[in-house]
This record gives sequence, structure tokens and C-alpha cells, in this order.
Amino acid sequence: MLTILQFPCWILNVQHNLTLYDERIEITRHNLIFKIDIHLKIKMRWEISLSGIQAVHIEDLMIKANQEDLNQLKQHLDGRVSYLGIQNYYETIELLSDKKNCKICKVEDRFTKVKLCCRSLRKDAYNQEQLYQSIIILYKLQQHKYFPKLYEVYESKAHIYIVMELMDHHLNVDFIHEEIQIITLDLLKTIKILIDNQIQYSKFKLSDLMMDKRGNIKLISFCHASRSKDIDLDNYLGNIGQIMIQLYGFKDSYNSLPYIPDKGNEFIVGLLNPNLDYRFTFEDAMQHEYIQSIFGETNIPVKFTQNPKLITGVTEAISQYTKSSYYQKIK
Repeated sequence: MLTILQFPCWILNVQHNLTLYDERIEITRHNLIFKIDIHLKIKMRWEISLSGIQAVHIEDLMIKANQEDLNQLKQHLDGRVSYLGIQNYYETIELLSDKKNCKICKVEDRFTKVKLCCRSLRKDAYNQEQLYQSIIILYKLQQHKYFPKLYEVYESKAHIYIVMELMDHHLNVDFIHEEIQIITLDLLKTIKILIDNQIQYSKFKLSDLMMDKRGNIKLISFCHASRSKDIDLDNYLGNIGQIMIQLYGFKDSYNSLPYIPDKGNEFIVGLLNPNLDYRFTFEDAMQHEYIQSIFGETNIPVKFTQNPKLITGVTEAISQYTKSSYYQKIK
């Protein structure tokens, strides 16, 4: 086991030693050992005052320690275990979405004043084991920029609360052609990450995509994610094709699309495979003119764009990649 953190602590005013490993916590004193496996079913409560963290309750134990040690412990556990008492740490600022089984709110950290997003999910409306697995998947994807940052997970008797980064807005259809190309490229990179990590989303759509403050496109839906060795690539490519149709401002089938530059119509048909005769592989999509023309375009229109953040992404991509080197990097 990998040792991550070790420090002295006190239980009932008696000194013990706490060791955080990658998969569990051990609390020892002489020959006594308490072992606590790290998973989302563990319920923990932090005692926090205006001066910082004072103690942590793990199961039936109240553990006191140096504030800096407790801060580091919490940092390593965030997103991997469930906390209790969300109302003690976050204040609701705005209700963003109110559905029967899921509410999304903008919340503010009572201590740092940082604004975040909180999803409140009714336990009785979801398969709780599947929900835990979806959160674990999101945690494992944290190193990739195409997925939202997971901060903390809280629970109450009736709800699970997922505290995540706050996004700017959903995507809309006010994008120009070059911007849609960049979004499509980002979606292809996203599904490559999912495939490499053996993660299957049953379906993702335009409303599951949002943009962060840096202009990065992120897949925010996670409730329908699962681990699988049999990845349905056709489903992923088809989803991207449907999203492209909407981004170009059409809600009907590919037949209603006007002419799209860079063989865009051919590209969408290849993703959708409407006649069930031939669908792109991932390599076909990445090497198609619609994608490759991004790196050969020299007259990117910036002045009239609705969203210059994405155009900046185009410019950066051109300077960093060539047609031959880019595909090697994504593999």
C-alpha cells in the first residue's frame, strides 16, 4: 500500500497515530489498530469553526489533530468518501434547475466564499450503487480537462449531494463553422478518453455539455456512466453526429442540413451511418478533412465570432500540432 499521510491524533484525549494509505485509513496505538476502508459508503463529519477544522468524526470515532494535518487529510479524501452536514459548509445562492428527482444549485462555501455547483439527487429515484459507481468514474477522470472537477460528496437520509465546479453556460447554436469544428474535435478527444478508460455512457446530448470559464467544453452528465470492456463506439460517434446537427442550427435529420464546408455533410453522415452500410472508425473521424482542415486553416475569422474563446483554441491548436503529429499525440 502507498502511504500518503501520517500524523499524531487524539481520541478521547489519548494520543494515537493516523496513517492514510491509498485505499484505507489506519489509526494505531501500541498493538491496537483501527482499519477504515476508503469508499463512498463511509460517512464522515468535519467539525469546523471560523479558525478552521477542529476534528473529524469517522463512524463512532471523534478524532482531533493539528489543523494542517486535518486539512491535508480532507484534501486527500474529498470526492472519495461521503460527508454529512452540507448545510454547515455551503449556502444556496441560486436554484439553477429544479426537476423532480434532481435539483442543481449555485452554492457558496461559507468559509472561502468560493461559488460552486451542487447537484442534489433523491436516493429513492436512483440505483444507489450505480450512482456511487458514476461518482467514482467522475473522480477517476479528474486529470482530464473535458470533465468537471469534483470537489466533495455529501449525504443526508434522503439525498446525495455532489459539489462540483461551476460552469458558465450550456452550449447554444450561435457558433460559426470553425468553432463547431473545434467543439467536434473536443468531443472526439472526450470519447477517446472514455474508450481508453473503458467507460460507457449510455447516451450524451447537447444539454450534457457545458463550458467552463476558460472556454473548455466539458461533459457534465455522469449518472449514466458505467465501466465496460465492450464499448459501443457507434453509439459515441452517433451522439457526436446528432450534437453537430444541433450546433449547426437544425433539429431535424442530416437531410435538412445545408452545405457545410470541409466536407462537413459527409463527415456527419459517416458519424451517423443512417443507411447502416458504413460508419466511421475513430481513426476515420480523426483523419477526415473536416477535422484535419482545422490544422491547415490560416484565415480563421475572429472578429465576428460569438465566442472568441473557442477561436483562441483554434489558433493554439494550429500552432501546436501538424496533421501528422496530432494524431500520434491523441493515440
